[in-house]
Amino acid sequence: IPLFACEILEVGVMRKLPGFSKRTEWYLEHRQDLTEHIACLRSPGGSSDHEHRLLALPSRERLVRVLRYLLDENEFLSPYGLRSLSRFHRDRPYEFHANGQTFRVDYTPGESTTGLFGGNSNWRGPIWFPLNYLLVEALERYHHFYGDSLKVECPVGSGKMLTLAEVAQEIARRLASIFTLNEKGGRPC
Repeated sequence: IPLFACEILEVGVMRKLPGFSKRTEWYLEHRQDLTEHIACLRSPGGSSDHEHRLLALPSRERLVRVLRYLLDENEFLSPYGLRSLSRFHRDRPYEFHANGQTFRVDYTPGESTTGLFGGNSNWRGPIWFPLNYLLVEALERYHHFYGDSLKVECPVGSGKMLTLAEVAQEIARRLASIFTLNEKGGRPC
């Protein structure tokens, strides 16, 4: 979810907002203690109106690191999109101990097996379209900034290097495949 927090600001637009631009520059210069772990990068290039700035929570390195988990089919990537909880937890449920009680979150890709959270299992492993949609949009924004200079392996272990736009397209393709007919004329859903 922190990957969703990214925006591209075009310099031409920022010039029309001098107060905002001034405060942004001041913040970046004087509050490095708060900005050292986020990406606030300028695109290469001069002062063209087409230059842009990325405002995002993860730095490039952290983005790549997180994508290694998201694009791993043993973790989040499924044949039908991204899971809301890593498949890793299928065999290793998350447990939290407090006040002599054990609370457990299992990987449950279908209907919930517990009434916890009102029985809603969206956070326990199924493909959840709203989250996938937001990630696809974010990946497209990251690609707008990084372009073809940033490629990641998708799926992890395949040796196939894709741009972030191509990763977004691959996730969208996997999501759509839930509804497309397979070779037997049926749908996975």
